[in-house]
Amino acid sequence: MGDKKLHVIVVGAGLAGLAIAHGLKKNNVSYVIVDREAAPRDRNWGVTLSWAHPLMEKLLPEDLYKSLQVCQPDPSLDTKAAGKECILIRDGATGETKVEAHFPGIRRMQIQKTKKAWAPGVNVKYGKRLVDISITAEGPTAHFEDGTSESGSVIIGADGGASQVRRWLLKDLAAQEVLPYAFMNFPFTLPAEKALWLDGVMNPNVDVATHPKNMYLGIFLLDKPDLTKPETWVFYILVTWPITTKEDEENSDNRLERLRAHMDGWADPYKSVVEWLPDDVVIKPDQLRIWHPKPWDNHGGLVTLAGDAAHSMTFHRGQGGNLSIKDAHEFVMKMVKVQRGEQSLQEAIKEYDEGAVARGQEVEISKAQTDAFHDYANFEESPVFKMGIKPAGT
Repeated sequence: MGDKKLHVIVVGAGLAGLAIAHGLKKNNVSYVIVDREAAPRDRNWGVTLSWAHPLMEKLLPEDLYKSLQVCQPDPSLDTKAAGKECILIRDGATGETKVEAHFPGIRRMQIQKTKKAWAPGVNVKYGKRLVDISITAEGPTAHFEDGTSESGSVIIGADGGASQVRRWLLKDLAAQEVLPYAFMNFPFTLPAEKALWLDGVMNPNVDVATHPKNMYLGIFLLDKPDLTKPETWVFYILVTWPITTKEDEENSDNRLERLRAHMDGWADPYKSVVEWLPDDVVIKPDQLRIWHPKPWDNHGGLVTLAGDAAHSMTFHRGQGGNLSIKDAHEFVMKMVKVQRGEQSLQEAIKEYDEGAVARGQEVEISKAQTDAFHDYANFEESPVFKMGIKPAGT
């Protein structure tokens, strides 16, 4: 770096981007986060955090790490005290347990609560939609739709599965692969009595099933805005099945009708929940998309990727959030070495990139788990049965 001060531009203020920013701030490395959102998106979802907790503790300030429960769908839940340090996979036809994958400290984190809790402590500039990156002898510059720009030493794209930084790096090779499954992902509420019943019978982390019809369905808690009013609790459904009809292929608007048509032979809690959904529940069009990492030209250590931008995977093994935190930790540790003069920026990013691409093996493992959920007869051969939710390579 010579006499030039290290300055990191983080594109994307999601889980990976905010974790990177907190880690850089904690280690006195100059940074800025830029995010395309001018206001919070209407999308919300949860991620499963398990083996990445020790890394998250190293990145976050102590008070923020100790208050992680506020980021949970249910802020009152202590999974250890409740005896629920696990995910649950059932037989959808019987409701019986097929496998419980245990991991100490496992928790669900709701993305909007996490962003709300983590963003105030770091330097985020909103309304910055990336349109281009330029590189000069002084380093990289990120250019935004509003005509402004940010210059620094290195740009890290933590801007999600449809990453604009990845598109700049790899052009057409940045395109995601669409998997051949119908996919629905939507929130819902229930009357108080039914919400209490569901909350009592479901696993509070992950409660999913594979079915002899070669179908996956999961019910998750998204939020408990008022712990005393079950009618305010928000749940959500993730469901996938192989595309076999023209309606599935075109993703026609009759999504609830198509979902209900697939529910013959399902057991509770899944059967009743789908029956109870209001007819006007909003199910937006969606696709199941992944991106297998391909080595990218980091332009001499000036542009790189993290999180879903570096390796977009399906949710069927619950690894995406953990790998985002792993990327964040590895990147921050490299920047600390650069700032101390222990490693050049070019060498640090080269080594970081090699690790990020290697961690991308999980994209294929998670895809195998996706396929396994739709192959009921052979489900016991799936990665979750063999590996649980441990990181690949352990």
